[in-house]
Amino acid sequence: MKTYLILGIIAAVVLTGGFFLLNGQTKNDPSSQNTTSVQGATEEEHMDDSMMGIGYILKDGKMMIEENHEFRLMSQDATMNDGTVVTTSGKVTKSNGETFNLKEGESMWTDGSFMEAGEMMEEDSAMDSNDSTIATRYIDYSSNSLSKATANNGRAVLFFAALAWCPSCQAADKDFKANFDKVPVDVTILKVDYDKDSAMKQKYAITMQDTFIQVDSQGKEITRWNSGGQGTKALLANLN
Repeated sequence: MKTYLILGIIAAVVLTGGFFLLNGQTKNDPSSQNTTSVQGATEEEHMDDSMMGIGYILKDGKMMIEENHEFRLMSQDATMNDGTVVTTSGKVTKSNGETFNLKEGESMWTDGSFMEAGEMMEEDSAMDSNDSTIATRYIDYSSNSLSKATANNGRAVLFFAALAWCPSCQAADKDFKANFDKVPVDVTILKVDYDKDSAMKQKYAITMQDTFIQVDSQGKEITRWNSGGQGTKALLANLN
């Protein structure tokens, strides 16, 4: 009789423990919640792709998610970093209780900022302009590109880059693409492949990647430096 009683107590303890364990897992499971923080942690991890994070915009009468200038339909409510909640119907509830509805073209961003209709188009135009400038003034080296860069008193800078594996080169490249509007308009950066262009490395006695050399129209060295991954800042500090 005592044996059956002990077994019954053990069974009860096991069942009770299993219930609490399952209940705890359910509470911690993000899929069991109706509202996610910034549409889930995976999207929050990609916020470094945009200064403001991910956008929630009313577009053509529908709530859309904008990320890296691509749109997809918003399928669930989202909570911004500052506690602001945006619903799939376009209703915004700020952390202080203030509410309003987004109008066509208006958007909320994961950093809590609000953007009026048209502002994003202006930013996109600026980015397109920056991309266009990069396409003509941040290019691969060739004798022809050097001639064009130094025409009309233009300044040319050789960038010996190993973009496939060099962290400082990658950082400098990313910085140039983000801040090329700060590069003087008469400056062209000519990228030289550190891994493949041995002739150029020998000509300029290059011993390490992330080396920058300002040259004249004949390719003669004026000055050189290593950016340490700072790109634009180092360029402005060393240009002649």
